[in-house]
Amino acid sequence: MKPWSQVALLAKREFLERVRNKPFIITMSLLVVAIVAIGPVVSRLAGGDDEVTKIGLAGEEVPGIEQELEAQAVLFEMEIDVERFPSRSVAETALAEGEIEVVLIDGTEITFHTGGSSRLTALVQGAVDTAVKTEALTELGLSENEIAAVVEPIAIEVTILEESDAQDEAKRGAAFVGAILLYISIIMLGQFVAMGTVEEKQNRVVEVILSRVRPWQVLVGKVAGIGLLGLLQLAIFAGAAYASAQLADLPDVDVAAIGLPVIASLLFWFVLGYTFYAFLYAAVGSTVSRQEDLQGTLMLPIMLILPGYLLAIFASEDPDALVPTIGSWLPPWAPFVMPVRIAAGVAQPWEILVAIVGTALGAIALVWIGSRVYSGALLRTGGKVKLREAWRAAVE
Repeated sequence: MKPWSQVALLAKREFLERVRNKPFIITMSLLVVAIVAIGPVVSRLAGGDDEVTKIGLAGEEVPGIEQELEAQAVLFEMEIDVERFPSRSVAETALAEGEIEVVLIDGTEITFHTGGSSRLTALVQGAVDTAVKTEALTELGLSENEIAAVVEPIAIEVTILEESDAQDEAKRGAAFVGAILLYISIIMLGQFVAMGTVEEKQNRVVEVILSRVRPWQVLVGKVAGIGLLGLLQLAIFAGAAYASAQLADLPDVDVAAIGLPVIASLLFWFVLGYTFYAFLYAAVGSTVSRQEDLQGTLMLPIMLILPGYLLAIFASEDPDALVPTIGSWLPPWAPFVMPVRIAAGVAQPWEILVAIVGTALGAIALVWIGSRVYSGALLRTGGKVKLREAWRAAVE
């Protein structure tokens, strides 16, 4: 059988062994349901602005206050419902029980239960001010037209120098979420590679496999099989997130224009990032023979990955800053940081090219280095094998 055919068989074995795992299936199903459910929940919470705001009146009323409250509500683009109470105590009880959000007492006191709202305060205060002035001007004998001219709000022109683009904000947020998914996926799948390597050494299955194939074939097959599992997992998560965003019905945001490019970018950078780190995980995993000893060796790839996650956070806040910009060029962190800077629209074409080429070359270098360490340490059992010893053993 040709070498690459054997690699394909090993990859298929690794993929099927993990994808049929019941805990994996149950976990995936629960996560997909949770992701899809986020959209309707967000939509429901966002719809709270369209609810009716209930305002209470108690004690002595300012003449015409209800009409002025409704007029102010139109200016504030709110829908209100005015309810009268026979006394202050009854109104405060209704306020405490959540039946109303604010109460105007004796036309001079605005009362909230907890946490006052500046918007509601301005609405009620504006209504009281207009109602009092209208009554005073009426007593002076002014006509309705004259009163309207006095109390009518002065039109003020509002100018925005730079419009905020909900589409751009959504792109940046989606890219940042994608970077988090990459971070989690690469760590989780890298640990699968390392744990599988140790498990095969511990139960000596690898000795049987190596009687028919070479170490590099075992390594590439393992990385490819788990990588396919990761692509499947990310594709399912991304599809669930896309469906969730569609269900959320976000205003001013074209989900298709954002979701599909982000999903494609996520899968592309996953391939580069996973390839870069998977061989490193396999190399360090091959240096130990027991699962108990594995956690210490995994600190090396984790410490290399962690700055990428932190830089992605910085990039989501300030994508043009010097530190995340430089981090997006470097192979270990480009898969996490560059998608965020691309979504923010600040990454230049040459920067993207540098990140892709650098990560690809780094991945190729780690394939070669990881394969040598893997080959040198795979059949060595007992205590932990030093990386230098594994490197030398591969040469012998």
